[in-house]
Amino acid sequence: MPKKVVGIIVVLGLVMAWCAVAQVGAKRKASDPRVEKLLKDMGATYLIDDDGDFKMTNDVGGGRTQNVYALSTTVNLSGLEIRVVASPSFTFKRPMNAELANRLLEQNATVKLGAWQTQKLGDEYVAVFSAQIAAETDSGTLLTAIKAVTETADELEKELTSKDVF
Repeated sequence: MPKKVVGIIVVLGLVMAWCAVAQVGAKRKASDPRVEKLLKDMGATYLIDDDGDFKMTNDVGGGRTQNVYALSTTVNLSGLEIRVVASPSFTFKRPMNAELANRLLEQNATVKLGAWQTQKLGDEYVAVFSAQIAAETDSGTLLTAIKAVTETADELEKELTSKDVF
């Protein structure tokens, strides 16, 4: 299995852990039919992974693509059901240096939707840009979140690595 695919699968698993959701013994989790309907209404191309999450590979121009995930699993906060839309951006070998970490924190304060987070992946780290939206949403809102997450994650991947891994 290509390293890129393995990395994406692991990142998605880390995002799921971040949501603090686990189902022991489940072979394939059910996908959320609400997301599937919205994606079909948009005419989006997607795959459903073993976690039941929706993976889209979006064209960002210049021969580049960016993977983004709309998670089927949701969390609840005081009656608000929340869905995560996330995109891995880049990996790094040791904890992020203070200059880059501060830059991402500063960007978190200026972006309109979403925030940066890091996840430890074995002996590497992954920077993921994600947005939390209401799970019960419309196609326009989901599309806005997908675009925001896709563009933000790819911009930094391109700037820092000049590669198109994710």
